[in-house]
Formats: sequence, C-alpha cells, structure tokens
Amino acid sequence: MYRGKMCGAIGHVSGMSMMARKSFAIGEAGMLCTDDREIFERAIAFAHYERAQTDITLPALRDLVAAEGFATGLPLGGVKGRINQTCSAMGIVQLKHYPRRIKEIQNAMNRFWDLLEGVPGIRPHRPKPGSDATMGGWYNPVGHYLPEELGGLPVERFVETVNAEGGVCGRAVNFPLHLHPVLHKADVYHDGKPTSIAFVDRDVRLGPGSLPVAEKIAGRSFGIPWFKHDRPDAIGRYANAYRKVAMNAAQLLA
Repeated sequence: MYRGKMCGAIGHVSGMSMMARKSFAIGEAGMLCTDDREIFERAIAFAHYERAQTDITLPALRDLVAAEGFATGLPLGGVKGRINQTCSAMGIVQLKHYPRRIKEIQNAMNRFWDLLEGVPGIRPHRPKPGSDATMGGWYNPVGHYLPEELGGLPVERFVETVNAEGGVCGRAVNFPLHLHPVLHKADVYHDGKPTSIAFVDRDVRLGPGSLPVAEKIAGRSFGIPWFKHDRPDAIGRYANAYRKVAMNAAQLLA
C-alpha cells in the first residue's frame, strides 16, 4: 500500500515480478496490470502471439500482428513472453492466500524492528508505524547503518559479528552498476572500442567518485532476515544478536 492505495493500481500501468524469491512467488513469471485497453493490446501485440488473434481489436495493431490470412499472430517484439501454464496455475491458487500471507510477513518483519527500537547504529527501513503505507512482501529487506553512532565500526565487521552471534545479516545492496566493467570495457558490437563510448563524441563513462551517494550506500546498509512466519521466539533471538553487537561495538574496535 502507498498512501492508502495498492501499488499495482497507481498510474496507467504497473508491472510485477513473480520469480521464486519475490513476495508473490509462483516460480518464474511477470504480470502487467492496466485498465487501459490500448496499453493492454499493445502488451499482447509485443510478446503474446496466440492471443493476438482473439484479443487485439485496434485496427493499427491487427493489421500488423493479427494480419488477415495468417494462422497465428507474429509479435512486434519477436519473442514469446507469455507466462507458462504451470506457474499460472500455481499463481491462481496462491492468490487466494496472498493477503493472509502478506499480513503475517508484515507482522513478523515489524516485530523484528520493534524489538530493535532505539538501538544505536541501526535504523529500520520501513514506513512509519500507523501510516497508510506498507512494505508489501518485504523483498530483500534491509536496515540503515549509521557507523558514526558505533565509533566508526565498518558495516562489514558489524555483519560478520552479527552472524557469529547467531543472527542472519548480510550486505544489502548491489555493486554500484556505473562502475561495472560491462559499462566501461565491453565491446558488444565489435567496434574496436567499448560500446558505451562507441557512438558519442566524448567519454561518458562514470568512474569512482562520480556518484558519491550511490557509492556510499553499501557502507550504510545491511540485509536482515526475511521472516515469512510471525514466530516471536525465533524473531527475538535474531533481534538479540543485532542488539548485542550494536551495544558492544566499542569492544570490536579495541
């Protein structure tokens, strides 16, 4: 929920991933939601050749992908992007249980953060309690790390020690993509130079220090357990590991 509305109902169109680790996991799939007929038909025309014959009504699209005299449609994107039947069947069943499961995940994750309220060096990444917004399925849940409150203890040391105390903690964010070799060195089309600068008159690559905020996020965040069930005893044990490390950070700097 965001400002009292379901996220998938905001705007003209929305898209969701439903691969194995997402909040609505049905194996491997994606879903597009819209109440706009033209957007719906364009989506079908791009990657769903079988439905092109029955669901596309816009003349400009029918003339292309559901042309008269052809047995099947030919998608504009040249790919088959429809969900497979097995995942679709699992999704239909799981959708009946989704609100209950999401509510339990929300209760469990908020219980974890409630137990750590006021602990120095760490802050929850969640909407304010009582707001009209939720974290949904809490996919890849993270926390904010404030090393300045823990004497400058590096997040790597914090993560390592929490795990040693029986908690589950990890690095939370991806490597800064603007520094990745693919965007600096890869010659995708064999032009004799990196593709990122092959068609421009200046070097547009971004090196270290070019996006300082993005490059610092990894040092100011950490991954937390993704609780699927609201089990107070288990959640309490994990929270205690975080609390113990934060409250004894000075000893780790000695």
